Amino acid sequence: MNANKLRLYEAFDKMLKVLDLEAKEVCDRSGVSQSRVSSFRNGKKANMGTNFLDALLDAAQSLDPRAREIFATYIGGKGKPLEEMTLAEKGTLMVSL
Repeated sequence: MNANKLRLYEAFDKMLKVLDLEAKEVCDRSGVSQSRVSSFRNGKKANMGTNFLDALLDAAQSLDPRAREIFATYIGGKGKPLEEMTLAEKGTLMVSL
């Protein structure tokens, strides 16, 4: 993995901190339990799947429109929603797990 890129759970955690977003509010908006998000943020269950991550990013984006873009900069992406990514971009995203 590139030394300048973070793992997905690290990038998500850093994005929340930089944007000063409350994990509880992201959980409430996404419908994902706080314990599941906590495990993800701590790297205990880092591979939760793209639907899980997309739900969290959608919720964060609804709280701050910069969320996806900031998250993407931490993983080396372009801030696109999963459904707009090419297969190659999704592959790169999955490798960063």
